[in-house]
Order: sequence, then C-alpha cells, then structure tokens
Amino acid sequence: MPRQQLDQFGEGTEVVRVYFALGLEEAQRAETLLEAAGLAFAVEVEEVGGPTMWGFGRPRRGAGVWIRESDLDAGCAALERAGMVKGLVDRGADSA
Repeated sequence: MPRQQLDQFGEGTEVVRVYFALGLEEAQRAETLLEAAGLAFAVEVEEVGGPTMWGFGRPRRGAGVWIRESDLDAGCAALERAGMVKGLVDRGADSA
C-alpha cells in the first residue's frame, strides 16, 4: 500500500505512530519496509526536544511514521526484522 495523508485513513480509524526517524534515509527505509509489508502509512514531520533548562539547544525535526492501530504488530515486526528498532514505539512489556 502506498504512503498517504493522515486524514485519508478515514474518520474513526485509530492511527498510531509506529516509528520515529531522525533522518531522511532512515524515514525512507521505514517507508520502503512498510510498503513491502503491504501496510498503509503516513509520514508527518515532528519536532522533538528543545532548549535545556539553561536555554541551550533547539528542537530537532524528524519523521513520525503512522499506521492503523490494527496494523501495529505487523508494522513493528516488519521494522524489527530489518533491524530498525531504535525508533520503534514502546508497545509496553506485554506486547512481545
């Protein structure tokens, strides 16, 4: 399935972030893997981090990769098989 906009998932569809990529190459790899797995996904630019309590630093931008909640296990499995675990969402201790 191809990449789509978040609003194309349809009203009432639960959509969750499956992966957060800090670089373009990482985001494109995640897209390729999810597409190969036959999953619909959306990518949104997001900011993370920000100034420290001393005022240093600035937010960084990354790519949040979103899929249907019902596809979360399949999406995580596809990314895990490819070794893309750094940006995976935390599904909790009982999810394995």
